This record gives sequence, structure tokens and C-alpha cells, in this order.
Amino acid sequence: GQFFDRKNGSIRPRDLAKHISAFANASGGLIAIGVDDNGTVSGITADQENHFRQAPIDFLLTPPPYQIEVVSVNIDGKSLKIMLFHISSYDSGIIKLRDGKAYQRYGDSSRELNHDQLLALEYSRGIRNFEANIVPYATLNDLDMKAVKDYAEIVSLEYGNELDLLKSRALIIPTADNEFKITNAGIILFGKRPTQFLPSARVRFLRYEGTTAGVGTDFNLVKEVTLEKPLVKIVEEAKSLISAQLREFQRLDKSGKFVKIPEYPAFAWVEGLINAVTHRDYSISGDHIRIIMFDDRMEFFSPGCLPNIVTIENIKETRYSRNPLIARVLADYGYVRELNEGVKRMYIDMENMFLDPPEFSEPNKSAVKLVLKNNYAMRSVRRMESIQQVVTTDIWNELNSFEQEIVIYMTNMGQSRLQALAFMTGKSARTVREHMKKLIVMGIVKEHAASPNDPHKYFTIGE
Repeated sequence: GQFFDRKNGSIRPRDLAKHISAFANASGGLIAIGVDDNGTVSGITADQENHFRQAPIDFLLTPPPYQIEVVSVNIDGKSLKIMLFHISSYDSGIIKLRDGKAYQRYGDSSRELNHDQLLALEYSRGIRNFEANIVPYATLNDLDMKAVKDYAEIVSLEYGNELDLLKSRALIIPTADNEFKITNAGIILFGKRPTQFLPSARVRFLRYEGTTAGVGTDFNLVKEVTLEKPLVKIVEEAKSLISAQLREFQRLDKSGKFVKIPEYPAFAWVEGLINAVTHRDYSISGDHIRIIMFDDRMEFFSPGCLPNIVTIENIKETRYSRNPLIARVLADYGYVRELNEGVKRMYIDMENMFLDPPEFSEPNKSAVKLVLKNNYAMRSVRRMESIQQVVTTDIWNELNSFEQEIVIYMTNMGQSRLQALAFMTGKSARTVREHMKKLIVMGIVKEHAASPNDPHKYFTIGE
């Protein structure tokens, strides 16, 4: 995947160097040598181990930061060795082979960069230093070690202790006097209160009643929450906060059963949240991440424009992480998706729910804005209250379950055609027509047609 690869011990050291270059030029990762593609542990010999240790020095112009771990595995009574290369993302330049070629990790493959890609990556490297910078005056006491311990359990690798894990992810840096310096990424991810050092490292959630943000006498803000915690905690709390504000719609499925559908596909809005916190430019002060919900849409605002290698036009196909240290940790939590799978799936899931595609933009070239629109014609469950204005409890009880479901479906959908009702209920048009006649006579449904045989005939609830 994007952060992990396994290679048989027969791999040539020069080919191993290509993969080291690829991981270092992306978001870092782990290469396990002595494990076949199918997961079989084949092990490495002492000679192979020696050659692999020399590979970064022999074949790379400048080796990236990396650590080597050799693990003994007992397979059917036979001891085999696996070599683990823990490779950090390299922020100070491009990791190239001695022949000048450079590689980058894309999903589960390491690809050679062409001239234009190399130039774009070199240009973009200038914005990748902030998360690796040291936070002045921050100490280990400023980290939420309970959150760090939870992270260590998720990773479940043998690092000795939590500090070794943080070092391997470049979240803390050891000093000559056996102390530790905390990087911006470390404070953002695990700081007890990151805003103490980075005032803009917070997420603000706003919920408005209606489709615009009113002011003065039209002020319509109904929910406002600011999250100032370790980023690994902010993600879960923001997910819970958004989920609690989402509405449900109701419709009849093809089997005629009454089902609930979400306002947005869950993957789409979670991915919008993850992208906002992972790829924002944390070096920008005075601005913060905002998640804004209206009746007809949800907006994610993340400070910092897209990196040079990514554009609005290629965002579905191109992956680039402004903050590889942060991205690596969130990937360990299962949040960050491989390659650009997440953005691609957002488009697919929105389309599958008959919603408009996600809209990405760069307001003033200083931020990234994502807009997810719901289908406002599919009314909220709260619109169910409008049924009471047309149907009294006594009249409602006179309807059979099928007729009640038709009324609920039409309330959610607004204008409804006979063919659509037949499709959604799985009943014949003739059956639906007979029930619609009853609803029209009762005054619950109104027919709109220029003539009895009008092909554009449609029905609405009690207008």
C-alpha cells in the first residue's frame, strides 16, 4: 500500500534503493524484506542482510532518515530473519539514485518521476517543512501520553516504548543531552492543547438553520463548537458532532419496504473531514479549519491552497501530502486512504445517492473549500411535520400502510410522478394509480395535469 511494501530476499539492492527513494519522496513507510507478495515468510540470509544495509549508501546520492530492524520469526521450528526498513519522509530535498533518477510512492507501486513531476515535487518541497520544525519551549509534559499509548497499541509494533515510536515518526527529536524536542506535527497530533503553541490548530463546527448564514435579526446559527485537543481526538469528536447533526430521509425501496437513507453518504463527509485536517497548511496563523452545515449543503474550509503538484482538475488522480508526518499517523489509525482512493470514492458515493458531485475550490488561492450538497428536494424527516398540516391523526389512521408510505415518500420527494412511485414501491402503475385516486379524493394528494392524458402529469402533497 501507500505506506507498506514487502519484498522477497532475492530483490537486488539497487531495486531496494528505488523503493527507499519512493517512500522518502512521498509520506514515508515500511519495507519488509524476506516476505513474499503473498505474505509467505521466506527470510533473508546474512549476506543479503549485509547487502541491504549498504543499499542506501551504495545507490542513493543522499540517503533519507531511516531505521533498520531485524526480526526473527519461527516458522515450523525454523528461525527466519526479516529485515524492516522504517523510512521517513525527506523534507529537505529529493531522494535520488546515483544515476539521477527519483521515485515516488503511488498506492502500492513505486514510480519513476518524469521531468515535469520532478520539478513539481521540488517546487512543492518548500511548503513541507513546517510540521517538522521544532516547537520552542514544548516538552514531553505537553503531550497527551494516554493518547500516545493508545496509538502505540493501534500500531502494535515492537518499538520498545512510546518514545521510540514517536521518534520513528519524527514527532520528537532527541538532543545531545538526552532530552527531546517536540515537532509541530507532534504537538498537533498529540499535544494536550495544541493551540497553546499553534493558536490556529483548531477545528470549528457551525450549524445554520436554512441555506444562508444570517446576521442581526436574521441570525440563524443554531450550533457552534470549537475543538482544541490532540488531532487524533479531534477527528473522532468531529465525526460524532457531525453525525449528530445529520438528518435522515425516508423512502420506499423496490420491495415496498419503508427505509431510511442518510443525508450524505458517510464516506464522503468523513473523507472531507480527514482531508481538511490532514492537508491544511498549519503554518498559516490567524485562520482555522471550519466545518459549516446548512440545510442544503455541508462545507469544509481548510487554510492553505493546494500544493503545486495538485490542482482542482487533477485532484481525483493526484496524491500529494503537505504534511506527511501527520498523514502517516492518521493512516495508522485507518483514516488516510491509499493513493487518491478517498477522493475518487467521494465522487462515486455521491453519484450513487443521486447527489451532485463534490465541489472543490480555492477561495482567494489561500484555502481549499469542499462543498457537499444534499438533494434538497428530498425533504428532511423534519418535513414530516408538514404532513400534520394536511393529514389529521384520524385521517392518517384511515390509510393503510402502503398509502401511508406513499404519503411519506411524496413528502420527502416533493413532486412525484406515477412511474417513479411504481418504481420505488415495486408495485404496478395500475396498483399505485388506484391508491392515488383515494388519496386525491381525501384531499391529501393533488394532481397536476394540463389534460387527462398529460405525459408530464405529476402529484404533490396537499397544495
